[in-house]
Amino acid sequence: MTESATALAANNPPYEPKQLLDIVEPMWDNTTSVEVNLSFDGSKVICGALVIGKASTTKITGTVVLARKNHDGTCSTVKTWSGLETTGGMLIFDKTYYVSMGYTYRLTIISTVYINGISEKVISYYEADA
Repeated sequence: MTESATALAANNPPYEPKQLLDIVEPMWDNTTSVEVNLSFDGSKVICGALVIGKASTTKITGTVVLARKNHDGTCSTVKTWSGLETTGGMLIFDKTYYVSMGYTYRLTIISTVYINGISEKVISYYEADA
């Protein structure tokens, strides 16, 4: 005995994609969210980052890197803040630094979130023009 299937087609109006309003975010095991931001007040860049671990987070460590995108397409590290650590579920970073105007800058946080001896590395960045 053979089985058969029938396919039907409908005359629907053309598909029009809707504007995507939400940003796709990765799913992490230890981490709830990571936010990075930078803004400018004249030649002063205001750098901020926030890493939030899940409920049983024991420690979060991190390094933040401010880099400049050069006119030839290369990147140059401007400032690195390393050795950041908190013994809890939230790492907050907030610093200012003076930079040259007329460039695009990228602020990157590289963090490790620990729960019960299991570590998870998360990286996020944000770019803005000075």
